[in-house]
Amino acid sequence: MEEQFIFRKQYRNILIVLMVVAFLVALTAVFAFRPGASRIWANILLNNQFFLGIALGAAFFIAVNRVAMSGWHTIIQRLPEAMTSFIPVAFILMLLIFFGMNSIYHWSHYEGYDEVLEGKKAWLNIPFFFTRIVLYFTGWIAFTWMMRKNSESLMISSDLKYHNRRKIFAGLYLVFFAITVSASSWDWIMSLDPHWYSTIFGWYVLISMFVTSLAFIIILAWFLKRAGYLTQLRDDHVHDLAILLFAFSIFWSYEWYAEYFLIWYGHLPEETTYYITRLNEYKAIFYLNIGINFIVPFFGLIRVRSKRNLNWVAMVATVVIIGHWIDYWLMIMPGAAGGDSAIGLLEISMTILYAGLFIFVLFRSLARGLLIIKNDPLLDESLSYES
Repeated sequence: MEEQFIFRKQYRNILIVLMVVAFLVALTAVFAFRPGASRIWANILLNNQFFLGIALGAAFFIAVNRVAMSGWHTIIQRLPEAMTSFIPVAFILMLLIFFGMNSIYHWSHYEGYDEVLEGKKAWLNIPFFFTRIVLYFTGWIAFTWMMRKNSESLMISSDLKYHNRRKIFAGLYLVFFAITVSASSWDWIMSLDPHWYSTIFGWYVLISMFVTSLAFIIILAWFLKRAGYLTQLRDDHVHDLAILLFAFSIFWSYEWYAEYFLIWYGHLPEETTYYITRLNEYKAIFYLNIGINFIVPFFGLIRVRSKRNLNWVAMVATVVIIGHWIDYWLMIMPGAAGGDSAIGLLEISMTILYAGLFIFVLFRSLARGLLIIKNDPLLDESLSYES
């Protein structure tokens, strides 16, 4: 109950060396292969969107469970809370996109008359684009900070007002998140192909965020368990995390199919162009995406026994994270980098750099308090939980 994660010097050194090496490899790839500005900026957008999505999905996980008065997750709730501490860092990194707007967003600098872009000009213009970024992040940072703050208060006080405040902030976050996750996906991803649109795209991105977050929570729980922490974590908790990963991977597949099938059936040029590009030029990656993100979690977690084995569930979760990185790659790179799109040394090193930074921020946050919120009124339910 008094477990506290120690961010050891060994962990710090490994992460710092990893980030430095990844940065140097990325620089080497830029100077050696000269990939072009669009591919460089597309990688920054891709990885920032991917790891921000993990943080936002973690907050969604916390908020849903709190609003539902769920108690089973209480012993692991510090994990997703710590993951949300990356959001302010992602805000700073997202502002860097200003310097690469002309390289990846066609609508920011087009010449001549374009009827579609003229119709979207009230929304797609640079000042309003960055105004919305500030608004999105202000809300995300504020709500997640307030949820974390009240959890910290429960570390030293058993006053129920802190628990009740967390529920209020969780409910407000869910409303704000539902609106802004859709709007931000239109801004940052869908506008890369500014003539294309999809009414289901915002929900598709939301589910992709949530699945990736679930996978990362599982891997983090596995790491802490292996390191001697989370001694109260039982197969019952692992089982429920695996059920969520299994269920929402299927839901993601449904969203993928619903969007693809309706666009295929409607056969409208302004809609099919998105899939024609990806099917004609990135066919192997296109089918690999659905193969990894549906087939692996479906068959890997369909049996009850497999859902209760933390080592196995963590392995499936690792594959799912890789699969959803590919999913984000398909959403972003063809529209942002066009013919320069690839998965090479630059993409791998940039992802490792961002992953190192994300884990560094996460570990620092996790080390600031006990791993289990000892005064949480739902803790007893979690400790005795049976699935």
